[in-house]
Amino acid sequence: MTVRDRFAVAALAVMLAVVGAAMFAIDASQSPEPTPILITPTPALTYREGVVGHPSSINPLTARTQADRDLVALVFRGLLRAGPQGAILPDLADSWTVSTDGLTYTFNLRSDARWEDGQPVTAADVAFTVGLAQDPDYVGPMGASWQGIKTTVVDATVVRFTLAIPSGGFLRQALLPILPQHLLAETAIADLADSDFSARPMGDGPFRIVELDNAHALLTRVAGYESASAPAALSPAASSPTATAGAALPASASQSAFGPGPGSALGSASAASPADSPADSPAPSPAASPSANPPGNLETMDLVFFDDQASAVASFRAGQLDSLGGLAPAMADVAAASPASRVVLYPSPSMLSVVLNQRTAHPEFGNLKVRRALLEGIDRPAILATTLGERGTVADVPLASWSSAYDPSAVVATPFDAAAARADLNAAGWTQGSSGWVLPKATGGYAINLLSPDAATNPVAFEIAGTVVKEWQALGLGVTLEAVDAADYGQRLANGTFDAAIVDYQLGLDPDVSPLLLSSQAAPTGSNLSGVSDKTLDGLLTGVRTTSDPTARQAAVSALETYVSTNVLMLPICFEDYEFVVSGRVLGPVANQIGDPSGRYWDVLDWRLAGDR
Repeated sequence: MTVRDRFAVAALAVMLAVVGAAMFAIDASQSPEPTPILITPTPALTYREGVVGHPSSINPLTARTQADRDLVALVFRGLLRAGPQGAILPDLADSWTVSTDGLTYTFNLRSDARWEDGQPVTAADVAFTVGLAQDPDYVGPMGASWQGIKTTVVDATVVRFTLAIPSGGFLRQALLPILPQHLLAETAIADLADSDFSARPMGDGPFRIVELDNAHALLTRVAGYESASAPAALSPAASSPTATAGAALPASASQSAFGPGPGSALGSASAASPADSPADSPAPSPAASPSANPPGNLETMDLVFFDDQASAVASFRAGQLDSLGGLAPAMADVAAASPASRVVLYPSPSMLSVVLNQRTAHPEFGNLKVRRALLEGIDRPAILATTLGERGTVADVPLASWSSAYDPSAVVATPFDAAAARADLNAAGWTQGSSGWVLPKATGGYAINLLSPDAATNPVAFEIAGTVVKEWQALGLGVTLEAVDAADYGQRLANGTFDAAIVDYQLGLDPDVSPLLLSSQAAPTGSNLSGVSDKTLDGLLTGVRTTSDPTARQAAVSALETYVSTNVLMLPICFEDYEFVVSGRVLGPVANQIGDPSGRYWDVLDWRLAGDR
């Protein structure tokens, strides 16, 4: 399943963006009081970025924190990598082919790839990494999407995957960063997360860690890596979806998502003639001379770790940082108020939504008119404007309108309309009296308890929850807000012990949302939090997941969009952009679709520094 890992309840925290647990909201009009952290001087052309949080396990399979995922993105490589606007580009693999039945993917590895210790990166490393993800003892977020896939090492530079059923987004799984077999073969899977390697990894990516502690990570660039956005070795994509020789996959033809890393949207390969393969025009070797890097490149990166947002913002405003990300909107405004600073907004599949408990214990939510009334009662454009400052988009389905897979003609929008909401409740047999709304055959007023993460866990979700409560109360509904800490919140979602809940889904960019709504994925064993069970919906979800032909898959996505929006199976509110605040000294970061904040490094090789701090 293409994006099951993005939703796996292996961490119900994924849905509530518990990465925000270390963050604290303040009013945008206030200046942060904490004293800036004193940062040890480094060379003038060292780029310093503030990261809220600390590394814990710098390993693509066991990363726990955003700091871990950021370092993984800089230090490791996958067979493929994310390109501009959802394109998929070659990385460790310089070419690949896909069988006509969509079941066999063969990747040809570049011959010049080396681990930090000089050992070659081989097909055996790829098979070893996938084997770890498939290990029964592995409990991390990557495992589910790799189950049932056979990996064959053809030779040192060729690896083949055989799928049991077609997967529309399999190519994005190939973004999974690869681990070195020769350094980890003797490490038990249970020990991997806390191994010496995961504390100080040795990768094959464009940067190497030279210093690492709880305060910062200093990295140096490895010479010879090509531009992130337009590798010269790539040949233009052709029309056949069955064979690829390393061509970029445009967003309109193929995108998807892997685990917590960068993602995009529809998936199958595009083609290029074998004669045009990058294998015939190899990219520069990572072992090339450092002089290959143009002046001004980020030769040295210093990621500085902070306990909280306020301290990070204070250091940024004091001129000690070149950039800062992962901030709540109010904090981003404070940071961006610094002279010559700007905000780069990355479209992100972080969807805030109200989930209605549709299990048998809540028959009231089984009525379409009731679900539609509750959505009609939420002023989503106003929430986007006030809570997010327009940094995002209104959501009608669990697929952002900026995605190439989004079909506006297939979506049945439900606009904010309080009068229509009351009419729908009446049509559902509800009556409004002195005690509020009364359900059919009931005598007392009906009340909804809205579950939310508390402000310390997720300040944005908490604020939206408060707004939803007020708007539903304005309809005459009895509504109470219950804000709890991260642990209690995750447990309540898993157990289904809630009426309605505000959830922050980290969806990935592939339109396969089967983990979100598939009947078999009902919590606590899966991430279908609402408990909805619908055979027609299951068929539509499976169609999106297993269709690899681009045209047929788009038709499947459109059919799913129509069904989900018509039946109001969830109450989507908005997608929140990722905000990256950069100083005037930084040149080059370009906004792009990202499935995880670490995706902001998609073009890091093109960034420049303009002068001293």
